[in-house]
Amino acid sequence: MPRKPMTAAHVGGLMQELSLGAIMKVLPLRRVEQALKETGTASKRHRLLPAEMVVYLIVMLALYSEVSVKENLRILLEPLRRKFGLERTKVPADSAITKARKRLGMGPLAWLLDRVATPVGTARTEGCFWRSYRVVAADATTVDVQNTEENRSQFGIHENQHGQVGYPQVKIASMVECGTRVPLGCACGKGTSHKPTLWDPLRERLQKDMLLLTDRAYFSFERWRECSQVCGALLWRVRSTLILKPTKVFEDGSFLAQIRPSNKLVRKALAKPKETMTVRVIEYEPVFEDGRHGERVRLITTLLDPKDVSAQELAKLYTERWEVETGFDELKTHLRGRKRVLRSPLPDIVKQEIYGFFLAYYVVRATMADAAKCEGCSPRRLSFVHAVRVIKRRLSFPPSGQESFENHL
Repeated sequence: MPRKPMTAAHVGGLMQELSLGAIMKVLPLRRVEQALKETGTASKRHRLLPAEMVVYLIVMLALYSEVSVKENLRILLEPLRRKFGLERTKVPADSAITKARKRLGMGPLAWLLDRVATPVGTARTEGCFWRSYRVVAADATTVDVQNTEENRSQFGIHENQHGQVGYPQVKIASMVECGTRVPLGCACGKGTSHKPTLWDPLRERLQKDMLLLTDRAYFSFERWRECSQVCGALLWRVRSTLILKPTKVFEDGSFLAQIRPSNKLVRKALAKPKETMTVRVIEYEPVFEDGRHGERVRLITTLLDPKDVSAQELAKLYTERWEVETGFDELKTHLRGRKRVLRSPLPDIVKQEIYGFFLAYYVVRATMADAAKCEGCSPRRLSFVHAVRVIKRRLSFPPSGQESFENHL
């Protein structure tokens, strides 16, 4: 007698048996169920493709960005298909998958990233701490999305004298833990969005044990004031046009100066007319290996005493800011794929896909951090590409198995 197809209720109940290895280690089913409950997107009736499975599918789409959505679902269902047979674990039609993604939206993925994306480095993690401060960096990048009417309307598109050119773009702001490159959140908007403003909601993720590095686009009196109140220390690059008159000059060449709010900020009652803040200024020209001098760099910091830290040490510390750039390169080039456009044609699903990429990137980087602890080395010394391959190769094995992921990195 032929076996009956697996019921939707059976598929939902077997999510506990679906071993996604490193993904489920970082995103356990109970956390996914909580995200669905909190965002009101849990499945209200038994489906062949329950909401929990769709969440994992979105993360899988980032790890397997080179293959179709349906093929990703086949990979996701493979453990169940081996156990219960092909007839009992049928892959839904393309239209059913699309409807399931629309029902889910971006809410659960954003909720998960907000809770999951936390620092993983310890005091023993090389490059993670400078003295007592956890070093973090903020920046933004852009990604191309499908050239559909909906995406153009939501995200905009570049124009020149010949009309519209290129693809619509989404700007993504993020913050990373420099020693491990794990993302500590993200925010996305139009490709033309001002990246410091886009990043501002992430300020609440700053902590008193952190030292924040940013580039020169981020400075404003209000942003500096707000970040200095919630962050342990700041070391930012600023534009050469910013007026900084020395009030005290130190032997190492750094000096103290006062920063003041703009007239516009005062008119909006966001700052007092005579309000000032003291900063320490460090200026230098980097020298490259071939002897060439780079563009003059101007930094300001809340670390005011040169007896505690020299200008030279702060200049060296600022190079850690490039870890956020390296992180974007890993995410966009090695995880997503070079010159690959995000696959989603609708804005809300685009954002869903972006959060899926950041969750997948967090999974990879957190797994690498665990491996580095076992090896006693910096997570930045491990190969990101190799780590992705190991995780993809072992997706069918539970993280509690005899062989850990860390032993393969």
